[in-house]
Amino acid sequence: MEREKNMSETPKEAQYIEIGDAGIGTIEAGPEQQERLDEFTERVGRGEFHTAIVWSPEFKKMILVRCVDGRVPETGANPLGPNSAGGTESLFVADDLTTRRFAAEDGSTAGGYANTVTFLNEAGYEVGGHTSDHAEGKASGCGANDNLPAIYECIATNPDVLRDYARILGVTVPDDIHQHIVGNARTRSKFSHGRELLETLQQTAKAAFVDNLTGNHHEVLTVINKKAGTTLDRDALMAEFGENYQAFNVDAWAFEAAARAISGDDEAEVAQKVVALLYYNLATALVLSGPSMRVVVTE
Repeated sequence: MEREKNMSETPKEAQYIEIGDAGIGTIEAGPEQQERLDEFTERVGRGEFHTAIVWSPEFKKMILVRCVDGRVPETGANPLGPNSAGGTESLFVADDLTTRRFAAEDGSTAGGYANTVTFLNEAGYEVGGHTSDHAEGKASGCGANDNLPAIYECIATNPDVLRDYARILGVTVPDDIHQHIVGNARTRSKFSHGRELLETLQQTAKAAFVDNLTGNHHEVLTVINKKAGTTLDRDALMAEFGENYQAFNVDAWAFEAAARAISGDDEAEVAQKVVALLYYNLATALVLSGPSMRVVVTE
């Protein structure tokens, strides 16, 4: 497979693949980021900047509350928590791509998201997302949120690419689950704009972690983090490399617990939603990133 042929090894242990032609976005390393790119890939890929999440009593039911975005929140940010594209919105997407337990009567994504947030709050889970200092008009400031139609289109039109990447990451996706997720991505036609989804989170949640991220995107690496109980410490990363080196971080270790939170005791449904979360995060990376974006797995 061509993607596997592109596997390269950095000076020590961390291995990466480049997204390649499937990456249709603009975020990738530029000429000004080449000097420390290999060092950045190696050190972040080995987990040097991943830190344990401190589960204080009030946050013990925190799942997928922060986004994969590599930018640093303004002063006074919320506690570290597991990362997935769009934060808690990823749980709505996982449901929407599978069983649609939380589907709204009007068919809107905002309505489905509101139902998801309400359910999670009532079950005692924290919820969260983010905006940014560049957000204006109908945009929320979250790339995963604002590009949701394009992400669904990516899943619908590049299913084999996503399945291949899942296999490279060690996940074998059964035919029935794969076809079900892709089919639901293709049939979704009604999307609420990003600002409406952000306002849904803010207005529906009893309380929500909504960070305001600052500055521009400078991500050069996408991390699939499998180290249970950890997440990327972006403040530590910026202190070492400055604001011109950032990483998208996906806490894949948290997917199963998140899927269980919205699936009850149905093991088949849990399996579907774990794959949906993976496909959604991979598709987000493809939509936002350029061909040279590097992907590493931290274990």
